[in-house]
This record gives sequence, C-alpha cells and structure tokens, in this order.
Amino acid sequence: MPFFNREKEIKEIKAILSGEPNVVWFVYGPINSGKTALLMQVIEELPEDYRVFYINFRGFEGGYRKFTRVIFKVGDDSLWKKLREKLDIISAGVEYVERLTKKINTGIVLPAEFIRCLQVGDVDENKVDVFNYLEEVMKRFKEKGFKPVLIFDELQVIKDEINATGMPLLARLFNFFVRMTKETHLCHCLCATSDCLFIEEIYSNARLEGRAKYVLVDDLSKEDAFKVYEGFGFKEKELIWEYVGGKPGDIVSLFEELKRGIGIEEALKLLVASERGRLKWKLRLLKDGEKPGPPVEKIMSALQFFKEREEVEEHLIEGRVLKFLIEENVLFYNPLTGRVRPQSRLLWHVIKDLF
Repeated sequence: MPFFNREKEIKEIKAILSGEPNVVWFVYGPINSGKTALLMQVIEELPEDYRVFYINFRGFEGGYRKFTRVIFKVGDDSLWKKLREKLDIISAGVEYVERLTKKINTGIVLPAEFIRCLQVGDVDENKVDVFNYLEEVMKRFKEKGFKPVLIFDELQVIKDEINATGMPLLARLFNFFVRMTKETHLCHCLCATSDCLFIEEIYSNARLEGRAKYVLVDDLSKEDAFKVYEGFGFKEKELIWEYVGGKPGDIVSLFEELKRGIGIEEALKLLVASERGRLKWKLRLLKDGEKPGPPVEKIMSALQFFKEREEVEEHLIEGRVLKFLIEENVLFYNPLTGRVRPQSRLLWHVIKDLF
C-alpha cells in the first residue's frame, strides 16, 4: 500500500521515540488505515543511532517455539563459532547480534544453534530464556550509545494463545515490555493492531494500568483524503468520499478498479458489492452453524443501530454480539472513546442497505 501523508502521526511517534522509554505504546486503528506503512515511514526517518527491530506476527502459529521463530532469523554459523571459542555462550550471542544488526531489522539474526537453545530454554550449564536474552541484547545496545526500538506488528495474530494456554506467553511478553520501558528504560516498545478489543483484554489481563498509552492511526480526514484523491486523478471527490471516505486501502482498491476503464459509479458499486458479499457470507456461516457466534437475529438487531448513525456507544450492543462483530472486522472499536463504527464507509453503506 502506498504511504499517505501522516505528518501529525509521524511527529507524535518520533516525539515518543526521542524520549526515554517509560510506557508501552499501542498503535491502533481500523483495518487498512495504514498503520504498518506509517511505522515503516517513521523508522526510515529515524537517525542512524537507532536500532529498530520490526517483528510481524503474521508468521506466528502458536507456542513458545514458534514465537522464537518469528522474532529470530537464522544467520551464518561461521562467525558464531569463532566468537564462541573466546566468550561464554550468552555473551557470544549478544556480540553476534551486535555485529550483524543494522538500523532497521525485520528480526534478530542468530545462528541456528543458538535459536534452538532459546527454544528449549537450555544451553549447556546455562539457562537461556528468550526474554532474558532480549534484555541482554537491548542493554548492550544502550551501553554502546544506540537507541533500541522493538515494534511488534499484527499483534492480534497471537490472541489465540489466550484460549490455548491461559495467556502465559502474552503475560510474559507484556511483562517484558513493561520491564524494558517503565522499569529499566532500555528500549521503546510499540505494539500495532487493528483488534482493539484484544488491546482491552491485554490491558486488563496483563495489568497495564499506568504502563501503556495509545496512538490512533485512523482513516484520513476529508481534507487529507481529497488531496490523495487529486494524486490519484479522481474527479468526483464528494461522491468518492461518501462511499470510500479516507480509508487508504479502499482508495487504492478504487484506483485499481478505475484502471480497468470502468466508470466511477460502476467501480463504487463493485466495491460495495464486494463488502456486501463478505458480510452476507459471514452471516450465512453463522446461521448454518459453521461459525460459532451469537444468533444472526441479534447480529442484525445490533447492525440496525448504524442505519442512521455511523458511530454509536459500545454499551448499546450486547457484549457477545459486539465481540463477534469486532473480531470479524465488521465493526471498529475505539477503546479511548468507547465508541464503535463500521470498519469502512463501504461497509456502512452495505449495513444501511440491509434495512
């Protein structure tokens, strides 16, 4: 997805990263609002004394071993063997990372042998834990005058750990974040997700009161969206705003449809039809019992709140129904305002057409 102008958000996150780490930051917003693109832009603009580790949990499938595979990447064992002859295994691992780390990293490079040690939690006579080891790495960078930053994106992918293990891995992860920020001030920790109900669960279960704050990456304002429309060569701005609004992902989808040579109204109808089909399919699976969730009648009743309004207070919708609609990316929940709205204006038009 192309990057759209986000001067306010860029300034805010840069200001956060310029100071001492004190809290965990949640970067949240609706789906396709450009959270990842924003984070990429920010870290590209950071000075060279930063050491950024960007971890995307799309590859996570559950469990401690898979968790380490997402964070660590396999490097060349030759340097590792030379270091290990001179140092104890923990120091050798830290020095290995230090030598191979660049300003921006999509994982922490380690030799396969050391990754295996982290996964089983045992190295010869030494006990090695992923989180303890990460702390040693961040401490070394801080001592050398670097500013380490950990960014965990698509955090909602690991939410199944709550159901599978009772949340010990998530609890350990956020205890680690708190230690890195509020307790030791070693490393900035940013967690990005579109599942804001999951943020609420984490906030409560990991006891993050006073230890976490939020940065909203919302859809573009009308003024900024119109500037983007001009860049794409869109003419009927008011019509496009009515249906697409300022959602970067939908703006790109509209552009792709127009590239086929069809008219703007037909292109918008196709986008609405796609969202209608997606919503109807979810309801059909629910009705046929192929997807667990509340009765379809309760879902339809909840969606009626949006016939005349784009946004409502979350308490108006039954908890189980609200949870389902948020998890299925039908509604977006803002934990700071306590309000919910359809994930897109396209979807809002679909909902209004249903009633």
